[in-house]
Amino acid sequence: MKSINITFKNEQEKINFVNECEKDFEQRLDEVSKRAISSGVSILLLSGPTCAGKTTTANKIIHDYLEAGKTVTTISIDDFFQERNDDRKVDENEKLDYDSVDVLDLPLLAECISHIKAGNTIRVPIFDFVSQKRSGYREHTIMSDEIIIFEGIQAVYPEITSLFETGYKGIFIDVNEDVCINGVCFTKNEIRLIRRIVRDEKFRGATPEFTFYLWESVRDNEEKNIFPNKDICEIQIDSFMCYELFLMKSYLVNVLSDFDKNSKYYDKAMALLEKVKSFDEIKYDYIPKGSLYTEFLGKK
Repeated sequence: MKSINITFKNEQEKINFVNECEKDFEQRLDEVSKRAISSGVSILLLSGPTCAGKTTTANKIIHDYLEAGKTVTTISIDDFFQERNDDRKVDENEKLDYDSVDVLDLPLLAECISHIKAGNTIRVPIFDFVSQKRSGYREHTIMSDEIIIFEGIQAVYPEITSLFETGYKGIFIDVNEDVCINGVCFTKNEIRLIRRIVRDEKFRGATPEFTFYLWESVRDNEEKNIFPNKDICEIQIDSFMCYELFLMKSYLVNVLSDFDKNSKYYDKAMALLEKVKSFDEIKYDYIPKGSLYTEFLGKK
C-alpha cells in the first residue's frame, strides 16, 4: 500500500506538487515508449481496466513513435462492438453487457488483423455509442513500416490475443496499489471508480447511481477476464498520481451531493464522499495540458 502524507502551506506548493507528480508520470511513460520502440514489433496491444488511463498512454506512445520517424495508427477494439439488441444482457441480474467478449464481432476483427499482417487495405468499423449502431467504416492502407496500436480493455482477452498469434507486444496500465493519503485509505478500485463517476457524469450523461449499477458487472468482468490475463503484457505501468484525489475532490462532491437517499448505492456513495471531504482542493487550472486527468475532466 502506498502511503502519502502531505499538507500545503499555499497554492504555489500545490502547483509544485502537481508538477513533480506529472514529471514522474512522464518519465514512466517515456520508459514504456522506449521499450515498445526497441522491441521492433509492429503491433501493440494496449489494455487495462476501465478508467486506467489507456487514452493518455496511447497518445504518448504515438507521439514518441512519430518522433522516432514511425507511422502509427490506433484502432479501438470498442469499434468492433456488435450492434446492440435490446434483449442482450450480461448475466442473470439483467445488466447490459458492455465488457464481455460476446459483444465483439470477432470474425470482423480477425479479418482486419489478417489484412494488416498481409499489408492490405483494411476497413475498420466506426461504432456510434449513442445509437449503439455502426455509423460506417473507415478505410486505411497499411504501410510497410507502420505501427498498429489496438487499444481496449479486451486486448488481453485470450479470444483476442489468439487472433494475433505472435508478433505483438502487450502494454497494461492500471492503478497498481491501494493508497492512504493523510491517513485516509482508498483501494485501487475505488480510485478508478471515482474517475469513472466523474467522467460518466461529465461526458456520458450518466447519473452516479447508474455508474454504481454498472460498476458491479464491470468489476466482475475485470476479475474474470482482465486481471487474470494481464501478465501477457510484458510492459506494465501504474497510472496513479499522488495529487489525484486532491484534484478529484470538488468534482466528486459536486456529482454526489444530490445522490438519491433511497438508492441501494447511497451508503457506498456517501462513504466515498466522506473520504475526500478532508482533502485540500487542488484546482484543475494547475494541471498541465495533456495530463492523464483530461480523460476524466476534459481537455484544457
